[in-house]
Amino acid sequence: MFTSIPYDVAGPGALLAIAALSVGALIVLTLIISIVETIVMLLLKWGKFGRSLWASLLMNVTSTIFGGVLIALGLFGGSYVWLAVAFVLSVLIEGGVLMLMKRGAARQNWIASLIANVVSYLFIILPILLLTTL
Repeated sequence: MFTSIPYDVAGPGALLAIAALSVGALIVLTLIISIVETIVMLLLKWGKFGRSLWASLLMNVTSTIFGGVLIALGLFGGSYVWLAVAFVLSVLIEGGVLMLMKRGAARQNWIASLIANVVSYLFIILPILLLTTL
């Protein structure tokens, strides 16, 4: 007699594959955003390329750890309040990281954090909003 594989057998494997792809996508997205923010920091003359890239990687990994859940809630929860909270949190976290890396340049650090986050949030959210409203 011919039997087929029950659907629930493939469930755990499929969930693990989706999780692995999601983590991979998160890493790629973090790297892309770090490069975008590095370019912003170079245009603002925050530092040289290597230092700006290192600062951007550090601040994005840190803000992704703390703000990723809020961004997901904002995009998929139907409320943009969480998105605004995630943005403010991201600016504060990334500004704090920049303050640790370049002491004595508070104004320059906070301006770089604010502008870099505006650019990266537009880079992430604008395409999503355009695709979900079509």
